[in-house]
Amino acid sequence: MKKNVLATARKGRPPSQMAASHAAIMDAVYTLLQEKSVRDLTIEEVAKRARVGKPTLYKWWPSKATLVLAMLCERMAPNLEKPTVRTAEESLHFRVRRLIDAFSGPFGKIVAGLIAEGQSEPAIRQAFFDRWVSPRRTATIADLQRGKNAGELRSDTEPDLLNDAIFGAIYYRFLLGSGPFTRRFGEELVDQVIRGHRSGNVRS
Repeated sequence: MKKNVLATARKGRPPSQMAASHAAIMDAVYTLLQEKSVRDLTIEEVAKRARVGKPTLYKWWPSKATLVLAMLCERMAPNLEKPTVRTAEESLHFRVRRLIDAFSGPFGKIVAGLIAEGQSEPAIRQAFFDRWVSPRRTATIADLQRGKNAGELRSDTEPDLLNDAIFGAIYYRFLLGSGPFTRRFGEELVDQVIRGHRSGNVRS
C-alpha cells in the first residue's frame, strides 16, 4: 500500500510548485531576452535561469518559439485588451495607443526578434500570426463590424481592409523605422485612415 501511495505522489508536481516553476520560466525568458536576441536565446539558458530541467520546458513548450510566444501572450497581451465597450473609432484609438506603448517598451525587441526569425522559419511566422496577430485582428475587425452595423461607419467599409491599413502601417514603421513611433503617430494614423469611412451620421 505504501508503494502505491508513493507512486501516486510522484506522478506530478503539486499545483503550487507547477505555478512557481511556470512563473520562474516566464521570468527567465523575459530577463534573458533583455540581454540577447530571440535567435541567440537557448532552452538550456532558460532552464538554468529558471532552475528547472529541460524536460520540463519541452513538456510544456515544444520549441523555443512557442515558449517566447507564451511569455508574450501572458505578460504583454493583457495590457492590450479593450476594457469597456466603445465606438469603433474609440476602439481603434485605444488599441493603437496600447500597441505602440507596448512595442516602444522592452517587449518591442522581443516581437521584432520573433518576426525576424519567422522570415526563415515558416513555422515561427505561422505561430506568431496564429497566437499573437490573429486574435487581436479578429477582435478589432469585430469592433469595426459592430461600428458599421451601428451606422458609425459607411456601409461600403470593409472592416478587414480598414484594420490592415492601420495596423499594417504600424508594423511597417515599427520594423523599418520610417518615422517616429509615437502615440501622436498612432492618433494621426487612425484619424487619417478612418476619415473617409465615417458615415454621415457621425460627426468628426
